[in-house]
Amino acid sequence: MEELSGFIKEYYEYKTRIAPFELKTDAETVKTVSVVNILLERAYNVYSGASTKGRFGFGSGHTIQNYMGRAKKYTNALENGEFPLKGKFTEPGTALVDHSFIEKDGKMHLFYNRGYIGYEWDTMPVMTVGHAVTEDLINWKIEPPVLSVDKDAFENYQVWSPGIAEKDGKYYMYYTGVNVNVAQAICLAVSDDLYTWTKCEKNPVVKPGPRCPWSADRWSDCRDSMVFVDDDGRAYMYYCTAKYKEDGGAGPAVGVASSTDMVNWRDEGAYTFDICDVALESPFVMKHGGKYYMFYTNCNYGTAYAVSDDPINGWKSLGMLIPWTIPPLCPANVPSCAEVFEFKGKWYISSCLREPGCEQYLEIFELTWDPDGTVTVGKRVG
Repeated sequence: MEELSGFIKEYYEYKTRIAPFELKTDAETVKTVSVVNILLERAYNVYSGASTKGRFGFGSGHTIQNYMGRAKKYTNALENGEFPLKGKFTEPGTALVDHSFIEKDGKMHLFYNRGYIGYEWDTMPVMTVGHAVTEDLINWKIEPPVLSVDKDAFENYQVWSPGIAEKDGKYYMYYTGVNVNVAQAICLAVSDDLYTWTKCEKNPVVKPGPRCPWSADRWSDCRDSMVFVDDDGRAYMYYCTAKYKEDGGAGPAVGVASSTDMVNWRDEGAYTFDICDVALESPFVMKHGGKYYMFYTNCNYGTAYAVSDDPINGWKSLGMLIPWTIPPLCPANVPSCAEVFEFKGKWYISSCLREPGCEQYLEIFELTWDPDGTVTVGKRVG
């Protein structure tokens, strides 16, 4: 019999060591065991010759050493009576990135991308939107997924970044539909109860304005939408797009649109920030103290924010809020996808840091509004 390689011996060792924890049913153990098993299997696949490059060659952190190193760390922690992923939420076995919160009847509902640990989105497509509910932001009840791709619709390849808004008792989910060419556009689904969703017949409801080089035949940026309903009932949509520069190239921008009926949208242009030079993703806008605040992912650097007296123009950068001081392996490996919300009398901000190899979890931090109009991020929940 051929002698086992060092990798195979190590693989079986950790499969054996993690097995007793599969008998446990508490949420922290189940979550951690699912991650360990996925990392071990992915390491085995790559060892056996599986490619990590995908359609576009993304591959940061997709190495046997990374997968095995993280699997070992988590297994050792469990054996020491520790929970290495405590305070980091994900549906077991998935990577959680773009997300949206909405409160109903004293419970917080979370909708999110159901990605894959160990795989980039261009290798394992993100095809469903997940749903979870909590009463304390720590313990989560995972509900069935609520939305999927559709072979007969624009979103025949992937669905990304759900953003939920409520108006007049009806819930609106704006999500990124992605076709097989990776052209992105904003689609809409509607619900009365947050559990059953019906897609809009007019989908997609928003494509970028003339400032963006958009085409259904190639990769085109129009994603990560969210909708803010102002005090007068007018809704504003913010989304990640690109904007032509004077030199003829295109740079990162936030697209803006407005609506009075939540279905038909008017282009209001696009906004850029000097501190953002790679991609300006996951914009989130809210109103506090009579001011409009925009939180967004400044790719390569972390979570940034800005303030304005107007929901469309005049944004003044307040700088980085949750910076990532270690150089990331790729622009997206930074604290990202921030949303700010109030729940049961306290303010919070969310963040998703993508670890190498596409481990990604939701973290929630306490947030304080400072007298000078800035905000301070506090301790992590859980």
